[in-house]
Parts: sequence; structure tokens; C-alpha cells
Amino acid sequence: MIKIGLFILPNYPTKQIVQNLKKKVKKQFGNQTYLKHLPHCSVYVFNTKRKNLDEIKKIKHIPMSKRKSFKLEKTDIFFDDPITRKNTYFLKIKKNEFLKKLQKSVLKTFNKYSYKKKIKFGDKIMNKNYRYFGYPFINTNWKPHFTIASISLKKDQFRFIRYFKKISISKKLTLKNIYLYEIKRNKHRFICKIKI
Repeated sequence: MIKIGLFILPNYPTKQIVQNLKKKVKKQFGNQTYLKHLPHCSVYVFNTKRKNLDEIKKIKHIPMSKRKSFKLEKTDIFFDDPITRKNTYFLKIKKNEFLKKLQKSVLKTFNKYSYKKKIKFGDKIMNKNYRYFGYPFINTNWKPHFTIASISLKKDQFRFIRYFKKISISKKLTLKNIYLYEIKRNKHRFICKIKI
């Protein structure tokens, strides 16, 4: 069994912002969850049998409409994140029609390869999404973002929260590809890119 992630990767200036903020977190709080992850936005993450990989790699294109752009809106925090039980800091992506359609197309293309484990979440919609797609963050539950880190609640974050929320970010990004990675804990191994 392997874990696959379909990611939106940030353009170079956005990647630099994410990496600089990751460095700040590491300097101030030491090693934290997601700190070593490559800058990305997850569109769909699922478990699959290794034998499916050859077939998955044959998918080279997901047809999408002409307008393939989205905006970075601001910095934000998932306080007491249900996945990490920590505060997760991120750059918020404004969800638009293009991103909604992109996730739908990705699910339509890849869901047949998904292996659903028996996992329970404390949220009905997350449980329903996981049952159907093997991923809890679908439709209204999907909040696209570029994660910086998830910081332990034991750490005093008051000043950092104030600093982080004041960061002004407003960028438009255009998408040509999404990227397929194999995920092993903190490591992400590039498999292929898919044109959209």
C-alpha cells in the first residue's frame, strides 16, 4: 500500500514566502509538524495498491476550462487542527469555480484507485467523504492552502500569531499542471506531472 498526493505547487515567489516562514517557525519553535514538507496544496490524497501505480502514471492530462488561475488571499490558522491537534499556520487560497472543478475532475479520474481504510473522524461530513473518496477534505470541507507548519499547543504562540496574521499576501497564480507525489511520512517523492 502506498499513499499518493495530487498537489498544486506554488510558483517561485510564493514558494520563497512559504520557505522563509518555515525557517522562522523552525528558529522560534524548533522542529514542528509539516515543517519538512515541500510547499504544496493538497487537492486529493489517497492510499492505493502499489500495482496501481503504473496505470496511474499513464494519466497525463485532466481537461479543464480555459481560466486556470486562483488567488492567495491571506495568512490564516487552523486553531487546534483536528488532524494534528496543534495550531496549523498556512497561506489561504481563495476557493473559486476553477479550483472546485479541478478537485471534482481529479476525484473522477483517481477515485477508482483509492483504497479506503477504516478511519473515523469526529465530523460527519469528513467521515462521509472518507467513505466515498478515501479523503476527508472534499467540496465544502476542502480549504485550499499552502501549509507552513503545525505548532504544538504547548508552545507559547501569542506573539507569533499576531505577527503571522499581520502578513499581507495577495497574489494571483496560474496553473498549468498538478503534480503526483508518493508520500512517506515527511518525505514526498515526485512521480509525474499532469497537464490541466
